[in-house]
Amino acid sequence: MSQLLGTTSWVIPGTYYENVEYITRKFRNFEFIELLVYTWDDDTYRLFEQEKEHLRKIALERQIKYTVHLPTDNITNVLNAFKYLEMNLDIVNYVLHPFEDCTEKDKELFHALLSHPKISIENLKERVFNHLRTVFDVGHHILGAKVENSFIDNIVEIHMMGVIEGKDHQKLDLETLEKVYQILSGRLFTVEYLCFEIFDEDELEQSLELWEEFKDKIYNTGSIE
Repeated sequence: MSQLLGTTSWVIPGTYYENVEYITRKFRNFEFIELLVYTWDDDTYRLFEQEKEHLRKIALERQIKYTVHLPTDNITNVLNAFKYLEMNLDIVNYVLHPFEDCTEKDKELFHALLSHPKISIENLKERVFNHLRTVFDVGHHILGAKVENSFIDNIVEIHMMGVIEGKDHQKLDLETLEKVYQILSGRLFTVEYLCFEIFDEDELEQSLELWEEFKDKIYNTGSIE
């Protein structure tokens, strides 16, 4: 299966649908959108209720897929968001932060959710939680806890960005790309989903250009030298 390129649902100020419509019209390279759902409250629920039909329709018309970054605040919101989105949209991958510093009941809910075949676990700056399906966040790895081979072997999605002067989610830069290639080698280009987590349309466009140039160079020379 060829690698799919995507970006987040926060590139321009606006709603989920407004971002999806803009991104899929301007950036022909992207084949999926990561819906950022950092909490699940009444406002988020109402917004999805208003936009779910439009999101389904545009996905069919423009042949895109959706992934979801699940809530990061508590496991109850994770479960509510997950149940709603599974029922209302076609989601190919869910990105979940590890919930370990929580109550025993929440730990049980978290570990029960891990059995779902679409759930993948992201590495954090604070810690790395291994799983059968993992998400490699470039910024979290460079600025925090390091992933090991067992984590790398299970990567299904990469969150790509530049890491400059101690800050992540920056415009992609060559130094960061070279670091990631040294870690992942050829897997950098074969992991199923590669998502640019860069929240500025101009920087996103420049990052995509650098990515394509870097990829072409590796394919043509087999080296970053």
